[in-house]
Amino acid sequence: MGENVTEKGGTSEIEIPAKEKKTMFSKKRLFVPAALILTAFFGVSAANAQDPSCPYSLASLQGSYAVLVNYGASVAIGLQPEFLDGKGNLTRTGVLNQPTAGSTTGARTVATVSSKGTYTVNCNGSGTITRIVTRPDGSTASAIDDFIITAASNKFFWLPAIATTIVDAQRDPSVILPGGVFVTRVHTRLSDYIPNN
Repeated sequence: MGENVTEKGGTSEIEIPAKEKKTMFSKKRLFVPAALILTAFFGVSAANAQDPSCPYSLASLQGSYAVLVNYGASVAIGLQPEFLDGKGNLTRTGVLNQPTAGSTTGARTVATVSSKGTYTVNCNGSGTITRIVTRPDGSTASAIDDFIITAASNKFFWLPAIATTIVDAQRDPSVILPGGVFVTRVHTRLSDYIPNN
């Protein structure tokens, strides 16, 4: 086996050839870092694992969404692309298709509307959006919306659940259309686009 046994003072010593020492030492050198890496991975995963009692956070609202804005009983409709940054900030700009003021023929006016603001998210998936709306004429108004996450996905257990559908209701009547019109929205998350290079 390549072992040399020598006796010194009544004890036996096994001398291992240098080639075998090197191989055994190399295996030990690889084992320790591998064990540390696995331990760190599982430790980080457990530390970042989603708390079942609080599955939603600011990070649950992130990415690009398509927002369908309903004004009253289909008086007007808004189609607005929206971006939520996962840190509590939102931007939204799109079109509003509304009745032309004073028209007796049912004429419609299509104009651009935008919003910038912030949002909060509670553990149960409810939350609030506070924003400044820029009307088609350039004037601004503040608005507050209450929302609930109605659908979410979670690709990996250590990442937060990502809202795929959000429904909201504006607290006050429309800041764009006259007549105390009630406003609701459905936000649908768009899939992440990865361009082919």
